[in-house]
Amino acid sequence: MERRSSSRRSGSEEPDNARENMEDSDFIIPVDRLDNAAFIEQRVLSVPPEAQGAVRTALMYLYSMTGPINLPRSRLKTAEPFVEAREKVLLRWLATRTNGSLRASYGTKALIAARKAQYRCSTCGYSDVRALEIDHVDGRIQETEYACLCANCHRIKSRRKDWTGVRRYV
Repeated sequence: MERRSSSRRSGSEEPDNARENMEDSDFIIPVDRLDNAAFIEQRVLSVPPEAQGAVRTALMYLYSMTGPINLPRSRLKTAEPFVEAREKVLLRWLATRTNGSLRASYGTKALIAARKAQYRCSTCGYSDVRALEIDHVDGRIQETEYACLCANCHRIKSRRKDWTGVRRYV
């Protein structure tokens, strides 16, 4: 049997910013967009008049803490051609949780948790929206709170406890 040598690097050989290099700035939401009515209106005025209402709703849904708590599918579809790729990822991700197939499991609290976290992992701060997930903080029990976590932190947390909250591993 042939043995293969490991080509793994030791931790000291990894660049200090290895995790940052994995993030793609095209998929990070700038924090200055949050609760910024001027930014939203500027974006709305840059689209055709027939799509302005849908784009305003979509951007307020994403960026305003007091914005809409669900996004009708018709507005989502109208707004999609006029939003950035990172916004499209978030809109599709959140819409399924607030008024789509996952509404019963998540709902408004999940959207609010993502907004409060500024679309960053609540544990490590990772901000690429393609890797963000909504975590049921206390497992999938009624009236649980939610957290915005990156896929890595979510998996680690989930392996520590099962969905009932009983500790599984150390």
